[in-house]
Amino acid sequence: MNWQITTACLVFAGLTATAQAGNIDLSIDSSLADYVLEVSCSDEPVDEERLRNSKVLQAQIKHHSGLNEKFSMDAYIEGLQAASRCETLEPDLFRFRYAVNDKEELAQAIAFLKSHEDELVNFVKAKITPYFPADRQFSGEIVLSAAGLSCGGFSMDGAFFIDVPCVADSVEDEFDAIKILSAHETYHALQYAFFAPFNEDMQIIATPAAAQDYLFMSLLTEGTAEYVAYSREVTGDGSLATLFRDFAVKGYQRIKYNLRMIGYSAEVLGQPGDSNRRLRDIYTLGFTGDTGQPFYYVGATMAKTIETIFGRDTLVCVMALSPEQFVLAYDAATSKPGTDAAPIGPGAVRAAQQLGQGKASFEDCI
Repeated sequence: MNWQITTACLVFAGLTATAQAGNIDLSIDSSLADYVLEVSCSDEPVDEERLRNSKVLQAQIKHHSGLNEKFSMDAYIEGLQAASRCETLEPDLFRFRYAVNDKEELAQAIAFLKSHEDELVNFVKAKITPYFPADRQFSGEIVLSAAGLSCGGFSMDGAFFIDVPCVADSVEDEFDAIKILSAHETYHALQYAFFAPFNEDMQIIATPAAAQDYLFMSLLTEGTAEYVAYSREVTGDGSLATLFRDFAVKGYQRIKYNLRMIGYSAEVLGQPGDSNRRLRDIYTLGFTGDTGQPFYYVGATMAKTIETIFGRDTLVCVMALSPEQFVLAYDAATSKPGTDAAPIGPGAVRAAQQLGQGKASFEDCI
């Protein structure tokens, strides 16, 4: 999930154990968070080479810079250098202020999450395993983050991140939300293992067709992650849990409207002009916490409808195809007699049909 007030980026201190269930191996990586806490207020020099070579940090920077180019590796290092002096920069882009001002609380939250590792990992596996092909293998990491862009979490390049500062002051009350968030974001990591190859780098989008494809890819990836880890079920009164429920309640209440909005969005992206700017604006409108991420719930509803009409095996098969097939499969499901699911906007269907020419069809999955 790519929330501005997002889902998921946990960097757990010192966790190296791997849990196994079926074809999924899942471990928790706290190395970056550990280092941030180690350096903060230490007055020790920052190991720039270590940071620049960190695959985890590279993935985090790639995600953040895709939303705003200010979030660079250099900016992260500069922020940690200030944190080492027990200072924070203005603006504090990566929110190092938590490692400086609330270091003990942050360390206690990480310790709590470590002590509940088995419960967290087992919950995640129970949610995601039914929607992962039985003949595939996956080995991945849940990364705990002590400094990042926004509250919640995100995934990038096969790793899932949980933002610990977001939940540190009420981590026990937020644990159910953390589990949902972890399942959502870990499922994003699984998507790299069996979905058709996709690139989350928004900066390379330069044509109407590429922008439409990115829209459908985001609808597929975020929608299916929401479906396997249904956020409306989260309990607890913490700020993250409350946020999840509020977003989900509003999002699921407006499904018909937002299905039409997907159609309008595809039409806008299909016009000549600044495709990258248009995509960024529509992505902000539909997929970020700033606006309640309404397209997450559209995609989840589409996945549920496809499974209800055609079966789980068909849904998993469709998810592995080019993303426009997800749209076409939903369109086909809504046309079945007795189906009460609302149709998706016709602009999305037309765009999907054009993008799908010459590609493997969802019909082969049924």
